[in-house]
Amino acid sequence: MQVKTGDRLCVDSPANAEPADDLLFHDYYSRTPRLRLVADETEVMLDAVDVGRILECALRHPSLNMRQAALTPIWNHPESFRAIFRFGLEAPEAFPDIREIVAEELARHPAAAGPAAKPAAEALLPRMPLPAHLQRQKRG
Repeated sequence: MQVKTGDRLCVDSPANAEPADDLLFHDYYSRTPRLRLVADETEVMLDAVDVGRILECALRHPSLNMRQAALTPIWNHPESFRAIFRFGLEAPEAFPDIREIVAEELARHPAAAGPAAKPAAEALLPRMPLPAHLQRQKRG
């Protein structure tokens, strides 16, 4: 993490991210989840809106490496991936772009959608006849 104030460099070291206590508002009912970034002795607190803005910026970044950095934790967390996949399959009418993308991808891979999909080995190799001694056992 690099923290600058004008031309002055305050922090330039790797940051550790960890969940922080929720911010409790004065009404004692509203809470905002937060993350804590710590580098050296500098602490930065980010709320859910900040994290959303950072993630959106990373997903729209022109560099593929930045987009991959944002997507990899989602791919590596099965429940997050499941939630996104389920949303794509059941996308509301308000998201026509997502519905169109899902329909296109399902049309490209129809065998993967059905339970009767053949294993990769069967799809590539022809079925071999049984050896003679096994053919006799099968008939009898």
